[in-house]
Amino acid sequence: MRILSLFVSALLLGFSWFPADGGGPAEPGRRYRLIYNSDANNMFQYVKPPMRPADLYPYVDEIAEAGVTTLYMCPNYGMAVNYPSEITEMIGTGLKAEQEVRVAKVAQERPSLERGVMNLKSLVAAGHDPLGLVIDRARAKGLETFITFRLNEVHWVDKPDEFPINLLLSKFWREHPQWRIGQPGDPLSQLHRDILGPRTSPVVARWLPGGLNFAVPEVRARRLAQLRECCQRFDIDGLDLDFQRFPMYFRPGEEAANLKTMTAWIADVREMIRAVAKKRGRPILLSVRVMARPEQSLGLGLDPFDWAKRGLIDIVIVSHYLHNNFPLPIGEYRKRLPEHVPIYGSIEVERKANDYRRIAKRLWQDGVDGIMMFNFFTCRDRGIEPEFGLLKELRNPKKIGPVGSEASDGRQSHFEAQTDDN
Repeated sequence: MRILSLFVSALLLGFSWFPADGGGPAEPGRRYRLIYNSDANNMFQYVKPPMRPADLYPYVDEIAEAGVTTLYMCPNYGMAVNYPSEITEMIGTGLKAEQEVRVAKVAQERPSLERGVMNLKSLVAAGHDPLGLVIDRARAKGLETFITFRLNEVHWVDKPDEFPINLLLSKFWREHPQWRIGQPGDPLSQLHRDILGPRTSPVVARWLPGGLNFAVPEVRARRLAQLRECCQRFDIDGLDLDFQRFPMYFRPGEEAANLKTMTAWIADVREMIRAVAKKRGRPILLSVRVMARPEQSLGLGLDPFDWAKRGLIDIVIVSHYLHNNFPLPIGEYRKRLPEHVPIYGSIEVERKANDYRRIAKRLWQDGVDGIMMFNFFTCRDRGIEPEFGLLKELRNPKKIGPVGSEASDGRQSHFEAQTDDN
């Protein structure tokens, strides 16, 4: 009955269940999406500096040509950003002369943080906004375009004095240690360990307590200001709040007491978006990327079910932390979310095409409205080009190739080896 009712709704509202040829602007009634989540740095770190717009555009074009409908582009280069912000630092701002020489040398040698820094600086020096170039190119190519903001970045908070990785840290974070959750290396609850999963590097568990505490009004105000800048500065179709990267927002034991705090903040974000959208004359959608299991989100002090019922969010993306450890419980989310809110399942990085097929097929069978590909580009770090042709399969459940009982290298896939109870 659900499928029949949604089919009728699709006819009445004009949204599509099946892939169209392109993306397009934000549509409040739209359900089907193939989302490509891109981090802040990968597009800027492979070409030797100085980078030109013509060097950057192919990284957007390949996404559009693969049949993606929606680009989620991240501005967070750690706590710093990949554009000249008036709220926080663009990464690489304020380098000392000797540091710039060192960064420039490494940038010429290999893909690296240093190369990303120098390419961003070269684009800005030439009068460009690096993130703006990506957003504008994506829209020109027919992609629906969101900014996906990582709300509590903690990369390398345990090494604040180690250059160059300390370029990822913000002045705001450095100046307000009293507004942090705790100290890097503080013990984590079982909830946080379960969210990170068995395959995540232990260093991430060390980083998490070094994040900012969203119980502090000044922290929430800071994030809201950054989100407002993104919405006002860039011609986007939507804003995504990435709660999964990184999943800690309150001090241990204070999460339940702050459920209403976070809901009120989401309402503030929604009101900000409405104001910007009204001035712009077209809608801006709000999506959230949440934990794999409903109880995990709630345990962190996040209540996407209440947000959806209040009309504060438009889209929910269900996601693991970096590893596909078990089938996402899409049915549980569907039961608890209003029918009009579309649900997308995120597929984390896999090394085998057959594993992507297996996971995507399961997601479609479980009733997702679309799929997100997270970090699909990271194989380039191993010198391997992404298999963009695979996306043309995954975007349509009718086109996904046969999936055997074993992974393509002869081993049982870790995804299949897990159950909902693990």
